[in-house]
Amino acid sequence: MNVILLGGSNSVVKNGLRIGLENENITLHNYALGLSTSLQNLYELIRHKDNIHKSDYIISESNINDYLSPVSLKIILRNIDYFYEELYKANKTTIVLILPIPACNDKSKAINEAHRKNCAYYGFNLIDVDLYYQKNHLYDFDQNYKFHPMPLAMQELGKNIIKNLNNFKSSKANISYSNNQFYIFKPSNFDTLEHKNSFFHEKVARIKAKEKIIFPKNLCGYQILGIHTWNQANLASHTISSISIENSFFKLVKNFGLINTFQDIQNENAFCDDQTSLYLNTQAIKQSEESSGLSMANEKTPRLDYIDLIGILLLKNDECKKLDFKNHLTNTHEFLIPPIVFYKELVLEYHELTRLDTQTFLQSQNHNLLRFLNHKNLQKEYETFIHQNNQLYGASLRIKERLSYKLGEVIMKNSKSYLGYFKIPFELRRVRKAHFKQQKDVKNLPPLKSYADYKHAQIAKTHLPYLLGNALLQASRTPFKLGYLTLPFKLKKIAQNYKKKF
Repeated sequence: MNVILLGGSNSVVKNGLRIGLENENITLHNYALGLSTSLQNLYELIRHKDNIHKSDYIISESNINDYLSPVSLKIILRNIDYFYEELYKANKTTIVLILPIPACNDKSKAINEAHRKNCAYYGFNLIDVDLYYQKNHLYDFDQNYKFHPMPLAMQELGKNIIKNLNNFKSSKANISYSNNQFYIFKPSNFDTLEHKNSFFHEKVARIKAKEKIIFPKNLCGYQILGIHTWNQANLASHTISSISIENSFFKLVKNFGLINTFQDIQNENAFCDDQTSLYLNTQAIKQSEESSGLSMANEKTPRLDYIDLIGILLLKNDECKKLDFKNHLTNTHEFLIPPIVFYKELVLEYHELTRLDTQTFLQSQNHNLLRFLNHKNLQKEYETFIHQNNQLYGASLRIKERLSYKLGEVIMKNSKSYLGYFKIPFELRRVRKAHFKQQKDVKNLPPLKSYADYKHAQIAKTHLPYLLGNALLQASRTPFKLGYLTLPFKLKKIAQNYKKKF
């Protein structure tokens, strides 16, 4: 089965979506490109028309890159509509992913709604991960991943998609569409090179300084929508190429970096006439519009004396189709989204346990150090040094080493079986004896209030072992030990109250 993948870096990232989609029964054609919008998806539909025609399924994701694009929202929304219409013309079972955008503002809402509206209009299968994040309050958790939501979870999503390919429905039938004509212009008569790495392989035309591309006359009236380049050089990554495109109606100056990139054109007046030309900007003229991933570039940024051009996307727009459709989604597949809520709980639990282990270790080390210094009569010198340079930690450990806490732990440990109940008196005696022997080596520790984590000591006093052990000690101090008569009932009540609270 042939599957086409269109998208941005989330479809390229290691251990992410594409790994989940790769399967021995699947031939995956991945045309995704980082820092690219829906317009690059459209460009790939046109560029790989033959493979698209032979494919069985198309999977697309681009909403995150649409959001990150410096292009105006008006142009972004227009290009989203262009893309979905071409996607419908491909006449393939289509699956669209709306990934979570870790920002909730008018731009993100407008972009996501544009994708949802088009999916509903054309009847595409939708997996709305962004909506799943909304429902389950996962945005704070996702902040750690920035704009690449949990790659391993996306990998699982890819696997679930492949397992359920037969459950996806075809698009709606007989929907009218505009007569938009897209065309990719590849200049000839220039040096041709091949650039490739472990993921991409492209043929480029190298346009050098003082060379000029003249757009053919048959492209008159076409609008320039985007430009695909891949400059390669053994230079710093912030090096750029800059080009100028101009005719009698407009002049456009735009920068391109060293990576394989497709840049949207914002200038809505960039229509070709018989005098339109493209050439290298060697005079460091300021760019007329921003490029994705190059916001820091300026007139002082180092420049190449060439640009490696792959293709230019143009449009002859005979009809501007406006989508007037209410968002009523039907082909949604939320059940394919892996249990990211559960993953979140696992991650947070692991993080908390790691934090507690580290804290306990540091507290233990600090406490042992204090005991050693007391043994060597160096306590005062150490306290003076600490007050001048640092703070004490280990207050909760001090509480846990009190006799009451230790006795309470014995009660809890041995109250789970009849045999355990029988062992309690003997275990209490053993722990008490060991405790008093240990205390001979501990003298004049600093007061708990002098510890930076004193509040943790107060929390430790609310733990069940401390409460049980404290009740036992209080009973042992009553006249004639009469408190032992009511102790079992007190211990039971303490345990019941503790369970109600926690």
